[in-house]
Amino acid sequence: MLSSKNVVVVEAWNTTTTTQTQTPHRPSLLHPTFYWGYNCQVLFSGWPGSDRGMYALALIFVFFLAFLAEWLARCSDASSIKPGADKLAKVAFRTAMYTVKSGFSYLVILAVVSFNGGVFLAAIFGHALGFAVFRGRAFRNRDIQ
Repeated sequence: MLSSKNVVVVEAWNTTTTTQTQTPHRPSLLHPTFYWGYNCQVLFSGWPGSDRGMYALALIFVFFLAFLAEWLARCSDASSIKPGADKLAKVAFRTAMYTVKSGFSYLVILAVVSFNGGVFLAAIFGHALGFAVFRGRAFRNRDIQ
């Protein structure tokens, strides 16, 4: 330990504390900026860890979460409900779909908070492809007039 006036530098954790508290801050796994690499933590403690295969699985998982969130956004539209269905059933269906979509979207947000560049790109591409497939005009059925 090196000390200078009222500041103590703890070399093991590379953090500073004041002499009044004498409790160093623990190192954080969160990075304040985006970084590139497979050694990260996404959504769950210790997952994917430092294994490249598990990192690839994490990227695929985040991609499909974002993709499914776009699909669920499309499913909750009024056009996907049968016209003769009960009004209460329509509201319950749309509410359930919105709830699940929101849960998936929040999981994608939590994954992106890992500040890993690959996870960020997987989320963006999952949302983009999901939008193009399910809600974009390019893949919609066109009525022949």
